[in-house]
Amino acid sequence: MASVLQRCAKRRLITVPHWLPDNTLYETIMGSVAYGVSSDTSDMDVYGFCIPPKDQIFPHLRGEIPGFGRQRQNFEQFQQHHIADTDAGKEYDLTIFSIVKYFALCMENNPNMIDSLFTAREYVVHSTPLAERVREQRRLFLHKGAWFKFKGYAYAQLHKLKDKQLMQFVELSRRYDLPVELLADEVEAEAKEPGSTRFAAMEHKDFQVYRGIVRDAAKAGGFSKRLKTILAHGYDVKYAYHVVRLINEIRQILVEGDLDLQREREQMKAVRRGEWSLEALTSWFSEQERLLEDLYARSPLPHSPDEDAIKALLLQCLESHYGSLQGAIHVEGREDALLRRIADVLREGGY
Repeated sequence: MASVLQRCAKRRLITVPHWLPDNTLYETIMGSVAYGVSSDTSDMDVYGFCIPPKDQIFPHLRGEIPGFGRQRQNFEQFQQHHIADTDAGKEYDLTIFSIVKYFALCMENNPNMIDSLFTAREYVVHSTPLAERVREQRRLFLHKGAWFKFKGYAYAQLHKLKDKQLMQFVELSRRYDLPVELLADEVEAEAKEPGSTRFAAMEHKDFQVYRGIVRDAAKAGGFSKRLKTILAHGYDVKYAYHVVRLINEIRQILVEGDLDLQREREQMKAVRRGEWSLEALTSWFSEQERLLEDLYARSPLPHSPDEDAIKALLLQCLESHYGSLQGAIHVEGREDALLRRIADVLREGGY
């Protein structure tokens, strides 16, 4: 399939740097589609990477001295949401990273970036031979530090699924038998001229809290579909399935040094349908956290990334793309290192 970015740029659905369409090397579908839990594939999250012009990677080629004088902003990523491609009947959220930032995030085992290298082949929509080289060596990025990254992301999802403000709004709506579809102007009108029978039973302090939540929602464009999810299940099942996904993924990484994003899709679908109670989810998470601490200790993966090997792969990619890195970077050979060591010894001896 042709590059999503190229197609959207050609049709002028997006405005991008002139060099970006021809230098985007990898794009893959992410989100619920990639994890096998989507019931509607019309909205697509697409991640990928590009190689910017050489002087954006090596600013000294345009005469810049790092830390001195004016510094031009180098390209790190292009991101745009809700790109409506009516011809394809799709809406895209598109994020394309500079290969340097992409490698750095993968080396940190950022879950989103690691996942984008392990999507099933059918979800890779654009990949050049150079990008295929990166995918072939994707396991090079995995290390035991992934446990801390994935656990941190899982904790963040746990926090989000219990949105305090939305759950407080639901609780107040139920306590006072108020419709959740109330408009902000109705609430503001009551605040200015109290006495509406709709709010008659509401305590003043509760009304002030309720008013504040509705006002915040109005500023943000209204309540999102998250409210319906919380009303139906008592918590946000989208964030819940991400908790389960992250834990299952890190188990694969620690045990196998590999990753299949859809292996536990049936379990994730059940969570997303609301078949797990909040108590069951938190209990499962606590148990898995204990088990994973033990797996972390016994994992055969290296404790930290092999930065030299990843850097070598990055340089190979840059050299393949640019043709040559001469003048851009000096890679020290064995002779250079030996001469430098001799000079150090002589200097230490006072010569």
